[in-house]
Amino acid sequence: MTFALAVVGGAGSGKSTVARRLARRTRAVYLDKDALAGPLVEAALAANGQPGDERESNAYYLEHVMPAEYAALFAVANDNLRLGRSVVIDAPFAAYLDQPAFFTEAADKAGWPALPHTVLHVSASETTTRRRLAERGLPRDTVKLADWDAFWPKWGDLTISWTGVRVLRLNNDLHPNIEDVVARL
Repeated sequence: MTFALAVVGGAGSGKSTVARRLARRTRAVYLDKDALAGPLVEAALAANGQPGDERESNAYYLEHVMPAEYAALFAVANDNLRLGRSVVIDAPFAAYLDQPAFFTEAADKAGWPALPHTVLHVSASETTTRRRLAERGLPRDTVKLADWDAFWPKWGDLTISWTGVRVLRLNNDLHPNIEDVVARL
């Protein structure tokens, strides 16, 4: 059976590692938002004189670039779903989690076939998240780590308010059993 699974979570939660493992295990197409649109996002920000290392509080990114980034992600997912290929979407969705209809409206706008919308919310403790961000050493994480007291309360422990989706949860502090998630798909 073809499925669409969005793996969401804050930076450093381990969502990408989990999403890759799930895609490999289920032979689904793996769609990483940053790989799909990252270079285009950087070019759009640079072309408009915007910094590329801080997106969560950049109004230009949030209002103009991010909606196009997610529209492209949903469109590529649709292409694969229409070919009968399951998809695992790896994206934080953080700015959209408080919009109840976002996911179903985005899937409808992209023309997704009728299938259940499933979301896996990957989370990790504050200590684990901070350690992971420091260890991976990405330039976009320096701002987060430098202003941790502002970052963690807003982006660390996300709440999903989406309607029309089935939400699965996975605490990723240790080594979660991916087979449990596969069985719930």
